Amino acid sequence: MPDISRVGAVNIEHGHFPVGELWEPGFERREDKPDVQPDEPVVVVPGQIVVTSPVQEHTALVVLAVSDREGEAPGPAWSLVASVDYQPVYRGRMAALDTMNGPAGPAAGPIEVFGLQAEPGEPFVVLDPARTYRAQVWSQGRSDSRQRFDAAMQRRHWGPRDGFESYLIAFITRGTQEPPAPAVGGSRRDRLVRRHGRPPLNMR
Repeated sequence: MPDISRVGAVNIEHGHFPVGELWEPGFERREDKPDVQPDEPVVVVPGQIVVTSPVQEHTALVVLAVSDREGEAPGPAWSLVASVDYQPVYRGRMAALDTMNGPAGPAAGPIEVFGLQAEPGEPFVVLDPARTYRAQVWSQGRSDSRQRFDAAMQRRHWGPRDGFESYLIAFITRGTQEPPAPAVGGSRRDRLVRRHGRPPLNMR
């Protein structure tokens, strides 16, 4: 049985939103910036999976899950968007995030996935940092969300900016890895050298 998170409402801006691994004290921050392209449905950088949306600004429902069954659809109305590889970089605490404002808040109501009711709350799961994963992104409503959004915006009074898409990101266990470890002690200069290969100009 998959481990299913609560369902959140993600505020999407600029046509994308991240599912990110929460930084842990003691670890060096991974702040790689994704190169988000509209024709790429999912982009991966260390610590983040970024999902693009055909709608530039709206609110979508998001659920996260951990499973050992690859290719299992959350239900008959869900379509597979993409499958990507993911390796934990901290301790594996994954959360669905607003594009600009941190962790997503609770949805207004439940949603059914894998035959179960995901209740409203923050979408959050914990991956095993000693494992590697295949992340499968599933969606409802994505195929015509842009057309429905445009139609809503053309009305005399703009319609609501939610209800156009729902997403489920399922993490399927694949292999093993050496668990990421907190950074060793040392000066700020030493940490910058480890991260960038050389000290900054003002520390040489």
